[in-house]
Amino acid sequence: MNHINAVVATCALISLTGSVHARTIVEDFLDGMGGAAYDAELDYAFNTGDFWDLFPGELNLYPATANITVNSLVAGEYIESVEVVWTDFCGLGCTSLEIYGASSSATQFNTSVSTQETWTLSTADIGEEILGFSLHSFEGRIERISVNIVPAPASATLLLGGLVAMRRRR
Repeated sequence: MNHINAVVATCALISLTGSVHARTIVEDFLDGMGGAAYDAELDYAFNTGDFWDLFPGELNLYPATANITVNSLVAGEYIESVEVVWTDFCGLGCTSLEIYGASSSATQFNTSVSTQETWTLSTADIGEEILGFSLHSFEGRIERISVNIVPAPASATLLLGGLVAMRRRR
């Protein structure tokens, strides 16, 4: 009987946490028809007076700030990291990626000119969950954005706690 209870408890825990899993949103600025488009899971907000253009495969900022949030987060998920691939044409430090949480932020500036760079900022850089991010450039071209979404640590703790409780009953 205990064996059956253990199997039922395990299945319940797996189904409870199974709906929340790691996933990645990739924005390469191309839709299925080959035209320029934004990923429906990301919300873009540009500041008033900004100059930007969206072309197939790239988003150009000159100068502009794009504030981006993920609108498809479900309960128990958060942004763990943001990776951006882009080229700066202005000069050193003219282009930046900023991630922000509830109380802190971190910013990465470009280190080369007219050379494609890849930056990654994560929760380790701000010590908390990422709520959103912004891209700023005086003259830059963004080719790709990858946003890594993971389940909240509480989901993993719940699964581990359930398994430990189940083990102790035996």
